[in-house]
Amino acid sequence: MTISLPSITVKKDLKIDIRNLICINLVLIAFVDSYPVYSSMLFVKVGVYGLKFLNLYAFLFLLFKNNYRNYILAALFLPMWWAYYNEDSLIISFQLLYSGVFPVLTFILLNDEEKYKVARWYIKVFLFLMIIGIPIFLLINIFGIPPLFSIQRGELGKGRLYDNYLLFYWSRAGVENRFSSVFDEPGVVGTIIPLILYYYRRMLTGFEYWILIITGILSFSLFFLIVFLPVLYFSNTRLLSTKQLMLRLTFSFVFIFISYVAFVFIARSTKDDPILALKVYHRFEWKDDWIVGIVNNRDTRIRGFDSMYQGFAKGDNADFYTGKGKDYMLKEYGGSTLSYRVFVLERGIIILVYLAFLFAYFHPWRQYLIFSLISMVLLALVFFQRPGLFSLNYFLLVYAGLTLFRMQIPHKSKNIETDNEDRTHYSIVK
Repeated sequence: MTISLPSITVKKDLKIDIRNLICINLVLIAFVDSYPVYSSMLFVKVGVYGLKFLNLYAFLFLLFKNNYRNYILAALFLPMWWAYYNEDSLIISFQLLYSGVFPVLTFILLNDEEKYKVARWYIKVFLFLMIIGIPIFLLINIFGIPPLFSIQRGELGKGRLYDNYLLFYWSRAGVENRFSSVFDEPGVVGTIIPLILYYYRRMLTGFEYWILIITGILSFSLFFLIVFLPVLYFSNTRLLSTKQLMLRLTFSFVFIFISYVAFVFIARSTKDDPILALKVYHRFEWKDDWIVGIVNNRDTRIRGFDSMYQGFAKGDNADFYTGKGKDYMLKEYGGSTLSYRVFVLERGIIILVYLAFLFAYFHPWRQYLIFSLISMVLLALVFFQRPGLFSLNYFLLVYAGLTLFRMQIPHKSKNIETDNEDRTHYSIVK
């Protein structure tokens, strides 16, 4: 039945799906939390705060009618407010609670189908940007097309200059040969892709799978280049029998040893090259010509930080446990960077241990022990260079990928290519 008005026809049975709108809003917030260059523009910042204001209503809407499981999970996440808490200003602390913590709490209070929907939509947006970014990247590097416009982030004369190409691609001046899509660093691409491949491989089509591999390689992210082969090799361990899994583990130990030796020789060969030495050789810690660790090139660039942190990490005072306070780096060094050591310095070791406990709690240890162990190693490596696992974009990817694995089939087909389960790329029949 319809009611006719002079210029509008309104259906009486028309309903707005509020919960769907909440999911869409969370996807938009998660995307902006992923460090796209657009997020530095004033009108985008205003728009995002508007989205987070709407999310406040969504949080209250979900809070008063939910289940105990979600309430418990939300209570477990709430201590992560300490990662945002500002000791100098209660107002700023509540503002960061509103912008950083409440979106995650809203996601937690959704039902399982909606959680998976948010993760799936976020991945689809990410894939769309990868697909459209590849031809633009090739046009930049082969034909040298000019940018539409440029912006500078940070202080005038000191910030980074970003060029925009055809609206859907940003490149930082000087690193045009590394694929970055719309994000502020190629490393963002190189960090998110392994998470999608490891936790959502069952959901991906063959085309989507190869798009992620290609763009990850083109990003020349050291993190991606180190982890992507192990990620591909172990991502379908949840689908293997015990016998298959043991054979895979045995082979992997041999493969890792051979790969390590080969990589050491390759990295060692770049020692005397003026360009590659900085990009490869000096990114690792060496002892007797063997790689024994990875250099965190983010915080080591800050003069005096390394020696200061070594003294701090001895744990001689309470600051080691609770941190020196938010923005300590900004006050002492005039700037900061993404680094796990900066996180520990400002927030303390207690919240880091709690974060590890929280993500360990999400893992299906009894059902998929090997998968869970490798997952924790992968998350530790992610946190090593980008300590933001508690932000919405990383949290939704990891949580939904770990706990909602069973939902990855229905969105493709219930017919599984059983012959392909143990291949390099496992897919679902369309």
